[in-house]
Amino acid sequence: MPRLMFSVFAERITADQFSNALDVLNVIEQLHVPEPPPAAVAKARERKRHPAVPGRLALLVHWRRSNPAKGESRLRQRVELLSPRGTLLASGEMDFTLAASQYVRNVTNFQAVPVVGEGTYTARISVKVGKRWRRAGETSYELAYVRLPAPGAKLRVH
Repeated sequence: MPRLMFSVFAERITADQFSNALDVLNVIEQLHVPEPPPAAVAKARERKRHPAVPGRLALLVHWRRSNPAKGESRLRQRVELLSPRGTLLASGEMDFTLAASQYVRNVTNFQAVPVVGEGTYTARISVKVGKRWRRAGETSYELAYVRLPAPGAKLRVH
């Protein structure tokens, strides 16, 4: 079974085409987003989806061979994004191999950030070994609402 070295949320993750050096830009530990308006929440529920705000979010998952001298092929990764209450918001799977290299980096890009309340959002990472899924680890970020003043409200400046 491959070993999960680390996983991290960031705004953007790129790899240099010549050196293969990895750039992880703006690691995300906390997100501050506007609270979705009730109309947007209702519309999302009608579509049987979760409310989301536009924004870039990427998840980097870095794997290593369990035995550096022995390649591993036909591996499958699953990432499940969970809400602060543990509700499954999104999931995705991808195949990868550790046959040619001791390490592999898998990146999942999100086009929008699900917003179902304030709290800790967790990405649970699993790998398929044979016919069974095994949990490899997890990473998370905190989400908090930015409270905007009501239109026409008076602001006090100190």
